[in-house]
Amino acid sequence: MPMHEDSREKIALKRFELISPVLAEPARAQNEYFRKQAERELDFPRYGLRKVSLSTMKSWLRAYRKGGFEALKPKNRADGGRPRRLDAHGLKAIEIKCKAYPGFSVQKLYEELRDQNLLGEPPVHYNTLLRIVTTKGWLAVKKRTDLRKAFEVDNVNDLWIADFMHGPHVRSNNRSVKAILCAIIDDHSRMVVGHAFSASETISALTVVLKDAFLAYGIPKRLYVDNGPSFSSELLAKSCAMAGIALTHSKPYDSPS
Repeated sequence: MPMHEDSREKIALKRFELISPVLAEPARAQNEYFRKQAERELDFPRYGLRKVSLSTMKSWLRAYRKGGFEALKPKNRADGGRPRRLDAHGLKAIEIKCKAYPGFSVQKLYEELRDQNLLGEPPVHYNTLLRIVTTKGWLAVKKRTDLRKAFEVDNVNDLWIADFMHGPHVRSNNRSVKAILCAIIDDHSRMVVGHAFSASETISALTVVLKDAFLAYGIPKRLYVDNGPSFSSELLAKSCAMAGIALTHSKPYDSPS
């Protein structure tokens, strides 16, 4: 059954969320980021928790640069979505490769087998291989340490940072409301490129400030925000995807990030 357009769009947004932090980064930084993400289980609409290979994430990045947001939408499979399985020959090839290269990561094993056309056509998913080698104990699954790096930007409009800040109560329409400031600063120049007060932390308030900032100073390469509801909205994610802006969220409960 063909995938519904709403599901395709939600998956495309998740893919953009994954590649977005390195849209403006050099290849070396992209590889380091993708390797770290490949070790994680990611929650995808429709599919649930799954791992994504480094090569797949690279292919999404290439597709986005070539065709924009539309290129991130999954294509409906010609096989009608029937599950893909490995035959006995494929399983034996995996076992032999694991014994020959016990130091391989599952990611490296997947890439080797795929490049040698030993994972079927089309190739089975990374998760299938991970489940096989884990269940049968053919390969030790290694974990990567999480390395923290500070932002380093060299030019104006390389990185903008947006946030809401709560101010004092003021009188509005004969009632007391809290004044909430939405502000955006350019990380390199430390200049405020957009700001406005409102009575609530909403995507509408953020949109007004972003629009004025874009008109005055152009489009940034990256936008760094926290995980509040306004910053986590599908509208912001899709807008950044359409404009080619890398949207990066801070880690939940991680104040130094």
